[in-house]
Amino acid sequence: MKHTMKKTVIGIFFLVFLMSMKAEERIIFSENFEESTVGTDLVGKMQVKNFNSEGGANWTYDLATGAQALSGAKSAHLNILNAGNQWWGLQFKVEDAASTTVGKSLKYKTTFKIKSSTADNFFQFYIQGMSGFVQEVPIPAGNVIQEITIESIPMDNTGMANFMWAFGSHANVGDIWIDDIVISEIYEPINYSENFNNVVPTATTIGDITLANYGNGAWTFGVEPLESDASNQCAWMNITENSTDWWTLQFKIDKFAAIKDKQYIISFKAKSTVPNSFSVRVEGVSSYVANINTTGGDTFESFVLETSPMDKSGLANFLWGFGRPTVYDKICIDDLMIQEKSVTTKIPDFPEGSDVKLYFSENQLRIVNGLYSNVYVYSPAGVLLACSQTDNHDDSVSIPGGQKLLIVKIIDAGGRITTKKVIAQN
Repeated sequence: MKHTMKKTVIGIFFLVFLMSMKAEERIIFSENFEESTVGTDLVGKMQVKNFNSEGGANWTYDLATGAQALSGAKSAHLNILNAGNQWWGLQFKVEDAASTTVGKSLKYKTTFKIKSSTADNFFQFYIQGMSGFVQEVPIPAGNVIQEITIESIPMDNTGMANFMWAFGSHANVGDIWIDDIVISEIYEPINYSENFNNVVPTATTIGDITLANYGNGAWTFGVEPLESDASNQCAWMNITENSTDWWTLQFKIDKFAAIKDKQYIISFKAKSTVPNSFSVRVEGVSSYVANINTTGGDTFESFVLETSPMDKSGLANFLWGFGRPTVYDKICIDDLMIQEKSVTTKIPDFPEGSDVKLYFSENQLRIVNGLYSNVYVYSPAGVLLACSQTDNHDDSVSIPGGQKLLIVKIIDAGGRITTKKVIAQN
């Protein structure tokens, strides 16, 4: 099939790239004991367990108050009378489906304060159930408050984890105080793009995308140039035999961890020779589904989807389901982006030393212009949506019609042109 449409004139200048993102944190559990009470095997939200009484393990527990508290008015207090003969004998832990469910491939950071009445003490910190993580933590000085930070390895699976302080099987006995426990999920916001210009297909992949056939359908796939420009490519799938279910033919990327309660923007272009249909889904951490209908013809259509909040954290499967299409057909995909939605988006700075900065919130694009540049904002079809002229240092312009996929072109005072494709997020 011969393509007759370029990706737009502005697309000649496209800079499509994966923007680097700093790791962020989300608190999943905290306990400062200020509102806590003591119960059977409980101090506040923390479980206090003796599993080795037959081995001699013995301790008591309560809340330290006043001057005995490490911070605030209360702290957890453990009095170890005998550590027993097993490391797992004395456990101070939190294991709760509502607050310690962890996600596959994600790391977790645990911070807390601790003090021991005896010097040269130690304990072991574990994350069990979804990981084999363990770290030995020394307490070298007696009656000195230590602030501890422990960062885990990535979790092996998604599910409820046991965050455990193990005090068993150690010669030292005495008092332990613990306070201000915070467990945080560490993640890098998803910010992925693929224009297929520099990928080499294999028998099962196109770049980072896996193409899987799980049923009785049949297809071929690859990349092809738009018109005669071999550097300007799209991915294509030619479905030659129908299948019984949507999930049998999948175009998917499952290498990113999505975060509980976060939403994601999925944008892409698609075209088919005749009207057709497929679905876009997020699986593993969500039940999000969007049904896509193409109008047919030789022109790419732009689609921008906003997912529902994720049900849990973990490795997500972003997939395009091509099983059981409306008709057998060739479908092309291009300019794919997956990005975490944020309340106010600071769009990463333009390259090449540009002093233009962009922010987006509530359908308003703020343009901070420090180089007296002309800034133009276009739709993917090349329609001018807004502009900021050279004499305006700080403009805010409305983006009509809920447009999310934008092309921004800057012409600086020296005539240099820089363009970027961005997703504007509310």
